[in-house]
Amino acid sequence: MARQMKYDELLNFLQHAGKDPSRLIFEDELTGIFNRRFLLNYFQYKIAWQGLKDHPLSLIMMDLDHFKQINDTYGHSAGDQALVFLAALLKAVAGEAGLPIRYAGDEFMILLPESENQAALRMAENLLENVHQKRLVLEGGKGELRLTLSMGIASAPEDAQTGKGL
Repeated sequence: MARQMKYDELLNFLQHAGKDPSRLIFEDELTGIFNRRFLLNYFQYKIAWQGLKDHPLSLIMMDLDHFKQINDTYGHSAGDQALVFLAALLKAVAGEAGLPIRYAGDEFMILLPESENQAALRMAENLLENVHQKRLVLEGGKGELRLTLSMGIASAPEDAQTGKGL
């Protein structure tokens, strides 16, 4: 009973503070995009219900190149700015078709439900073009950075039959 009251108090506090408790679970706090927990739940429930054979999906997986060097050279604030900058680009490029996800650290994904490999390839090319064209202006006059990404694409059911396989 006491535990339930504390839980209810926490929910009340979050709601009065304008926070959606479900977003706290599935949203990356720094970047504001979906997190790894969201992706794992998506795979566990959505794919279990629908399967991958009749409902294809693709993943664009990427890693922010030289992230440790950004942190070491410019500081962790600059590293955070790079992550937020990349997340904003992912949201813009993904639009309504994809779900940007921060998987871990400097690893990101765009989940493309109901999309096959060619659609993912076009989006990945668009993302690389956007990243190449834009520069991150660091706060406090610390300079500008041009970010680069290492990317890969996997599609189901072609490349894997399960979310874990992707």
